[in-house]
Amino acid sequence: MFFSDLENFSSHSETLAPDDLLVQISTYLEEVSSAISEEGGTVDKFIGDGVMAFWNAPIERPDHVLRACAAAVRAVRRMERINDAWEAEGRPRINIRIGLNCANVLVGNVGSSSRLSYTALGDGVNVAARLEGINKQFGTTICISDSIYDQTRGDLLARPIKRVQVKGRKSEFMIYELLALGASDDPELRVRDRDEQQSAMTWLASQEFEAGNFAAAERAYRDILRSFPEDSLARFMIAQCLEKQRADLPDTASKSPGITGMRT
Repeated sequence: MFFSDLENFSSHSETLAPDDLLVQISTYLEEVSSAISEEGGTVDKFIGDGVMAFWNAPIERPDHVLRACAAAVRAVRRMERINDAWEAEGRPRINIRIGLNCANVLVGNVGSSSRLSYTALGDGVNVAARLEGINKQFGTTICISDSIYDQTRGDLLARPIKRVQVKGRKSEFMIYELLALGASDDPELRVRDRDEQQSAMTWLASQEFEAGNFAAAERAYRDILRSFPEDSLARFMIAQCLEKQRADLPDTASKSPGITGMRT
């Protein structure tokens, strides 16, 4: 399941002329839809500035998880090129965010006797939508679930974000930021300069964080920020590390002299 959305699109809608808005939203929808179709996906619907799609139905594909990842990376890389051109023309950039999840869901014609829609329903669809939105919190672009990563880890370059509990789920699970397809020579999919360095540094920091070594994790995330000053994920995780360290400090208020152990 694939969900995409645009960052701060409501603000863009208020500032752009209707014709300019139509050009940009139409271009975005075309590029994302094309990337999905080229990788054998099914575009389910447009939801405002959002796109919902899925793979492995109506035609089964053994490589559907990897194809969904490829479509996500293609869409992001294409929008980066378009944004560069728009920026040169004085137009505002519109940044894309994507969530990917793999699960067993219901797919088929759903609706009323007068109108049917071929769509997907189920908890796995909701999780994909939540992952798209969670990018805003971490400053990431393509957020994938552990079910995606576990099936394609040998083919992807991704970095861990953290364990999360999304709305509607009782248990936490690990999420990752997809950066590239590791073994691909396709210019739209291949690993770019310093992607591997950023990924490797994030893995080291994440291991310390997940092990509860929050001071060491903070140092590791600060190392990332020194090498990649624009890394929003590292900045967010430094704040998380500091919060965890403060929570681990002993509460000394109840040990003040003249209070603890006094008898009256």
